Amino acid sequence: MPGDSRYSRQTILPQIGAEGQKKLLGSTVAVIGCGGLGAPVLTYLALAGVGKIRLIDQDTVNLTNLNRQFFYRESDLNQEKCKRATDFLQSRNSEIALEAVCERLTGENAGQLLSGVDVIVDCVDRIETRRQVGRAAGKLMIPLVEGGIHGFYGFVLSILPGKSACYECASPGDAEETPPVPAIGAAAGVIGSLQAVECIKILLGLPHILYGRMLQYDGLYGEFTEVPVHVRKDCICQKRTEGSGL
Repeated sequence: MPGDSRYSRQTILPQIGAEGQKKLLGSTVAVIGCGGLGAPVLTYLALAGVGKIRLIDQDTVNLTNLNRQFFYRESDLNQEKCKRATDFLQSRNSEIALEAVCERLTGENAGQLLSGVDVIVDCVDRIETRRQVGRAAGKLMIPLVEGGIHGFYGFVLSILPGKSACYECASPGDAEETPPVPAIGAAAGVIGSLQAVECIKILLGLPHILYGRMLQYDGLYGEFTEVPVHVRKDCICQKRTEGSGL
């Protein structure tokens, strides 16, 4: 690989090299949500040379998005996020393939939308959507990187179906939606960047993934805390069968 190639600053890393870059270029990742978390996740995966990225988001751009979702301009208001995000990413890296899926992920279509990928990255703020993504990842046996923010706070948790705790192991089953979720753009940038790093490590087969470990970030205090997450015996991830559906 030429020394002045697009990816030369990362291929000099012993954990990547030319072979690792080939792995990235041959990989497929699904990212659900093209918002505050999705923007840094998608940008850094695209710039790193992940060969195919599937963007899933049914939403359109509104004014409140612009404090943290740097894909979008004022002229993009009311346009589909996944298409505008695709344009942004393609202009940064024309060598990768981008697939825009402008529809909401549900329990009915999750299996179809997420099949055939190597890693799923969840960048949504709806608890019910998180559950549907986690259940689909578990049934498809695809590694999942979860992330979320609430104001200055955020978390990242990676999940290896059948091996590590899932999102529902870590989250109370009766947790309620509390829209709108307060959001600081810079905090979303921190968590989204961490999600992208986790995804790249999984694709490369590197160790020390955040399986069973929730990394929590408190921006007000400038602290990171690691919390172990154990598999709950009563969790749906332990009860899932082929006939249970999503």
